[in-house]
Amino acid sequence: MRIAHLFALTLLASAAAPAQQPALADGEPETIVVTGQRLQDFRDALARCLARNCPPNEDADATLALAEALFLNGVYAEAHAAVRASIDRNRGQARNYPEPVSDLYRANTRLSRHIGLDREARTSAFEILNSLQAGIPQEDHRHFTALLEIAEIQMLSGNFAGARRELTRLARAARAVGREDVAIIAELRDRWYELIAAPGSTSAMSDLIEWSRRTEPAQRMRATGARLLLARVYRSEGDNARADALLAEIGRTTRMSAARRLLSAPRYQLLQYDVNRFEGEPTGSNVLNRVTENYEGKWIDVGFWILPNGRVSGLELLRSGANPGWADPLLGSIRGRLYSEGSEATYRMERYTMTAGFDTTTGSRIQRRGPGARVEMLDLTANAPDTPPPTQ
Repeated sequence: MRIAHLFALTLLASAAAPAQQPALADGEPETIVVTGQRLQDFRDALARCLARNCPPNEDADATLALAEALFLNGVYAEAHAAVRASIDRNRGQARNYPEPVSDLYRANTRLSRHIGLDREARTSAFEILNSLQAGIPQEDHRHFTALLEIAEIQMLSGNFAGARRELTRLARAARAVGREDVAIIAELRDRWYELIAAPGSTSAMSDLIEWSRRTEPAQRMRATGARLLLARVYRSEGDNARADALLAEIGRTTRMSAARRLLSAPRYQLLQYDVNRFEGEPTGSNVLNRVTENYEGKWIDVGFWILPNGRVSGLELLRSGANPGWADPLLGSIRGRLYSEGSEATYRMERYTMTAGFDTTTGSRIQRRGPGARVEMLDLTANAPDTPPPTQ
């Protein structure tokens, strides 16, 4: 699987669950195989491609394969450098190779977010769409996904108005070509963004409540989406009974997708630990209020099962970079998640990176990490190893 797919948003489709394999014998160490080739094999493949002046699509494929392998092994800087170099080589090829070039920008958007290069991530997100428009004038699902990505990056950057503007643009473009389903996704996400920007927004809540009550077949997708969002709101407010009633209504009236939707998760606060120079005892402080000097290697891969009732089971720390102690509150939150119900247990594997954006100090061109530490997540489920289902 190429990194363009690994980094793509799962907005219009969902990945299949991995196959099962027998459990390991007691005491036998488990080996997680992330890639069947050495990193140098990927480097060599790209070098051979460039040596023969391979076309842009082959350049992009070899670059993205290398970048994916590097990312999965925690080598973020080299992965980012490889993608940036390929973009430099192929930025003028979007007219003839719109999808390969847009894939490069998509990978760069995700890599940049994990590294903390937020401005570069925003620029690359817009270039995904620009590349597609250069070579594919007629808007289709590829353009729609790109618009959703732009809306998401705007939201992550705190530009709520810009995010909602892109969603309005998407809904209009989708309806123009008869994609009412995409328009509904855009409108549901717009109301969710409004609630994030203004918790308790009466206009957003009023729309979701009205949509949740629709019963006509053509509005089933809108009604189901509205009920799911309302269930998240009610659960966050502690009104579990109301949330459960909505989910039960979905179960009675809707054939749910195989994709398991996250309904709620406990809040958590990351801690940054320093050694007290006087007493030698570790002391915790809120990482959001401090500047962390070094984010190198601050990543973890976790795997867990979502049981049919939506609860999390068998959470494991599969791999990590530097000391993963920073992630303890995050792991506690994952254990407390609630997903939508399903007919069978499903497995998920996720990458989390602790990072922070770069700021330019006044009077200097030197970029330094800002104090706003955060966690970036990427779904690695399609790369997950075969894992036996839980016994409970």
